[in-house]
Amino acid sequence: MKLLVIQEQHFTKLPNGEVWVDEQSNAKFWERYLNIFEEVIVCARFDHKELIDTDKLMRSDRNRVSFVELPNFRGVAGLLKNLTAVISVMKSTIKQSDCVIFRAPSPISMIAYPLTKLSKKPYAVEIMNNPKTHFSKEAMKNFYQPIITSLMVNQTKSMCMSANGVSYVTERVLQELYPSKASKLSESKNYFESSYSTIRLEESQYCYKNWQDTRPEQITLIHTGKMQDNRKGQDIFIETIAKLRNKGFDVKGILVGDGVMRKEFEELGQNLGIKNHLDFVGWKAGYEAVQNELHRAHFAVFPSMGEGLPRSVIEAMANGLLCFGSKVDGICELLNEDCLLPEFNSECFAKYIEEYLRDWGRVEPTRRKQFEQSKNYEYSILEERRNLFYSKLKNLC
Repeated sequence: MKLLVIQEQHFTKLPNGEVWVDEQSNAKFWERYLNIFEEVIVCARFDHKELIDTDKLMRSDRNRVSFVELPNFRGVAGLLKNLTAVISVMKSTIKQSDCVIFRAPSPISMIAYPLTKLSKKPYAVEIMNNPKTHFSKEAMKNFYQPIITSLMVNQTKSMCMSANGVSYVTERVLQELYPSKASKLSESKNYFESSYSTIRLEESQYCYKNWQDTRPEQITLIHTGKMQDNRKGQDIFIETIAKLRNKGFDVKGILVGDGVMRKEFEELGQNLGIKNHLDFVGWKAGYEAVQNELHRAHFAVFPSMGEGLPRSVIEAMANGLLCFGSKVDGICELLNEDCLLPEFNSECFAKYIEEYLRDWGRVEPTRRKQFEQSKNYEYSILEERRNLFYSKLKNLC
């Protein structure tokens, strides 16, 4: 049985046929599908290179997984420029497959969705985030942003109401915004629903270190996320560090990630006079590399404009950090009210964090509660849900 996975990530292919990726979709990732399906076909954008930095990438190719290459376009303009080629590849690939899973919302899914419906083949949708916030005007600087957001929101609603199966990374937030046919008409053999995070966090990877009863002389805050735009709020994180230092707290920041805006974020730190208190460590491929950075920190700060259910927050919780995040989307399912920030600005983040710095006795019970919450996303728990969901899709083929 062949499953086609419509994937939004960019992959890199070497002359020897090896396939590499920067996050999440490494060779182990495909196991979730191979547990149920005999073969997986991945359709995604590809770049070709002679050499790569293997410290920043992860190997993705493996047995029983094949890749179908789309042009390596970026943005709406790139999609429109390559539209004919994308449609042609999609049509051919859908024909080769027995069923389809969309990892949505995404621009590629916008093209593949109507083609899949025409094929009459069973398909499911894994809803990764909220398109209304992910493609908002604050997160996306594009002339066509209102049109893009409207299209993505409307199509996500349509996909959820027509797909055989819909799985959400949240337990309730995205379900309320983008209901499935199963939730409206009740579950049946042909229409079903589930929820599970995309994270792969095994029991052996959890770590909770004991901290001293009094506040350490220096506190380290950490932020993880790509630096392609302002969606992850690195600018707010940096401004928060500056405000806390101006209040007399000895704090420093670690920023994990890379992208076109890294230089701008570095300049912001310099302009605020805290260049020497920020550590830009670059992109870290794989959980172990990220975990090494998490172990250097006390607080994890996520001023995000929009999320599904952020893996980075769960990872920080699973390593015993005290986490703060924007009061938006799936973050609301992870953190307690005192750590959910109602305003998207550094004044608000600095105020909430300061309360914990001044009352260190609040830190231990809160981070312990968050750590225990992260255990709900351990791999074996999520694997059971995924296997059942994928089996239901396979039974329709």
